[in-house]
Amino acid sequence: MIEGPVLGLDFGERRIGVALSDPERIIASGLTTLDRRKKPDYLQSLDEIIRREKVRAIVVGYPLRTDGEIKPGGKTEAVDAFVAALKTRFNLPVHLEDESFTSSMAADSLKQRGGKKKKPSDWIRAKAEIDRVAACYILQDYLDRGEKVS
Repeated sequence: MIEGPVLGLDFGERRIGVALSDPERIIASGLTTLDRRKKPDYLQSLDEIIRREKVRAIVVGYPLRTDGEIKPGGKTEAVDAFVAALKTRFNLPVHLEDESFTSSMAADSLKQRGGKKKKPSDWIRAKAEIDRVAACYILQDYLDRGEKVS
C-alpha cells in the first residue's frame, strides 16, 4: 500500500475548497479555499500545494443525482474538464467521490459553531469556509471507505 497525503477538492465555478489527509490517510483537514476569480491560474496554486505537501493522490467531489446516477450537464461537464486538467498536469491518480449534500452539511456544521454574519465580507468568508469544509467531507468519505491503494 502506498502511503502519503491525499488532496481533496470541492470544485466550484467560483471557488475550490481544498482539504488534505495525513500521510497515513486516516483524517481529512481543511487546508484552504482558492478563489478562481482572484487566482485564475488555480492549477499553479494546486501545484504549489501538491509539491509542498508531497501529495500522492487527488479526490474530487463529483455531482451525482440523489439516485446515484451521473447526469450529463453543466456541472458534471465542468468537473470532468477539471479532472482531465488535473490528470494531465500532475500525473497523479485522481478519484471521484460523490459530493451529494457536502456543501449543506458543511454549512450546517459551521452554523452550529454559532455567530451571526453582519457584513458582506463575512458572507464571502463563510462561503470560503463552506467550500473548504465540504472538501473535508468529500475527502473523509473517500478515506473512510478504505481505498488507500493509490
